[in-house]
Amino acid sequence: MRSEIAELLYKLENSKDDKEYYENFLSFAKTLQIKNNSKSDGWISSQVRRKYNSYTDEEIEEFLKNPRNNEKQLRELARYLENTSQIFQKLVGYLPSIAMVCPVLIPTRMDLGTIKVKFKDASDYLTLLNLPHNLLQVYRVCFREDVFYGLEYETNDAYFIRQLDPDYCRISGVEYGSYVFQMDMSFFDNKKNSDVDIELLDEYEQYIPGFFTKAYNAYKKDSNLKWAEIPGSNSICIKLKEELDYCYPPYASAYKDIRDIEDYKALAKVAEEQANYKIIGFKIPRLDSSKSDRTDNFAVKLSTAELFFDLARESIDNNIGMFYSPMDFEDINFASSQSNSRNRVKEATDQLYDSLGFSKLLFNSDSATTLQYSTRLDESQIFALNRQLETWVTRKFMYKFKGNFRCEFVDVTQLTVNDVADRLIKAATYGVPTVSHYCATLGISQSDMIALNYLQNDVLDIQNTFIPLSSSNTQGKIGESQAGRPETKNPTSESTVENREQGTNEETQASKL
Repeated sequence: MRSEIAELLYKLENSKDDKEYYENFLSFAKTLQIKNNSKSDGWISSQVRRKYNSYTDEEIEEFLKNPRNNEKQLRELARYLENTSQIFQKLVGYLPSIAMVCPVLIPTRMDLGTIKVKFKDASDYLTLLNLPHNLLQVYRVCFREDVFYGLEYETNDAYFIRQLDPDYCRISGVEYGSYVFQMDMSFFDNKKNSDVDIELLDEYEQYIPGFFTKAYNAYKKDSNLKWAEIPGSNSICIKLKEELDYCYPPYASAYKDIRDIEDYKALAKVAEEQANYKIIGFKIPRLDSSKSDRTDNFAVKLSTAELFFDLARESIDNNIGMFYSPMDFEDINFASSQSNSRNRVKEATDQLYDSLGFSKLLFNSDSATTLQYSTRLDESQIFALNRQLETWVTRKFMYKFKGNFRCEFVDVTQLTVNDVADRLIKAATYGVPTVSHYCATLGISQSDMIALNYLQNDVLDIQNTFIPLSSSNTQGKIGESQAGRPETKNPTSESTVENREQGTNEETQASKL
């Protein structure tokens, strides 16, 4: 704009005498336009605009309105936010982080002749599954995306679960009370596993030998057969929101709130930068117009002003703006004159936790007394997921041990493990068979419990060989046959006389001494 004005002046005042003056003025204006780079409104608004992944805000609104037809997009948003938003990452990881997997094996048929042998094999198999480790990813994915699809790899010595791409899977039914699913065979079209340099089809054949090759060949012959039913004996499918017949990430409703928090953070940052922004003005002196025919008669040459401007620019940080002006100007201050003590980022964050039903104290605690009951509802979501996992593990024992055993998960979390353990051990003292549950809360499997009990009692004979160290708590004085505090036999003591006069029980006992 400055150069356009100068060019216009050049055309209007293009006289022979003033030609050199206006050429210098034009050159000066163009140089000024390049060197005087100050912050603009466009720069500010570009800082506060947010776009999740490759989706606009309007598209996200549409996804939330029609989740059934936008399952893939909602999952992508959940993954993107988990990687980019610390708040969303805490939300997704909160419940899985407090979950504890404490499985207990319970016989369903009491055949006293073979139950001991069968139980030993079943408990060893439960230990092989290593559920406390392998189910961590199941919890995490379910609370992020709603559904977990997986293949099981099992040998005599190892077991793990491989998560499948949910974009190529769909729930197809229920078997022994647990979900089964189908997989789209187009997943194997021209795809390689770049990590191990192997065809995906060859890799997946290791999980269920012969199954995927047969299903994929059938799909190549007839495209209508692209959905293949994965055997329930080699797969796992867990859905958090069982009441919905489509996938809906549990925290999808928080997408907009997280966007607002990020926007408020950006605005606060811009406001802080503006408050600290400085700009320096250089006034170019002019001669008295009454003594000259030229209106803009500068007292110094524009080339001289440009020279000193460059010298100043080299000595001043680039974050400080600079400008020329032939007119007087006042102090320039970008800091807001209004006092606003509201922390909009904190307010938006608190509103997010409130909308999700979580106590904000869980993530930024300034008081521990209010947490005792605020976590009960949160834990109920974990326990509901445990019921599905119990059914899935019981299905595995149905296949392998013909339904002779079922699995039960102790309802316990990292927040309540001490209370639950105390309740279980107290019940055991009254004869309730809760020792296996108690050991499970301590992280001791039933097979380990049997092995450690045998080691302690039969091998090490700890109850007879483990002698406590001598101390005042375990022995009496020399010459005394009994340990502990000696009894006082003094019927004439002041307290005994007083008790005798009052006729108390203590007086009666003292009289017998």
